[in-house]
Amino acid sequence: MASVTGLRQLRRERHLTLEAVALLGGVDTATVSRLERGLARPRPETTVRLAQALGISVRRMTELLTPVEEAVG
Repeated sequence: MASVTGLRQLRRERHLTLEAVALLGGVDTATVSRLERGLARPRPETTVRLAQALGISVRRMTELLTPVEEAVG
């Protein structure tokens, strides 16, 4: 099992690349990658920028950034 966040699922559903989300949110691509993998916790302003960029509420973004287990293999 690997830890991932709902941000990855949302990004894939919207057919966006890591680079596109990073550009829209004004953050580094590596930051989005770490957030998706549950390896980092975003600063409040990052959460707000990503939520605005993706057209979702800050509350929903916070929920999406909570790591969950994903089956690997």
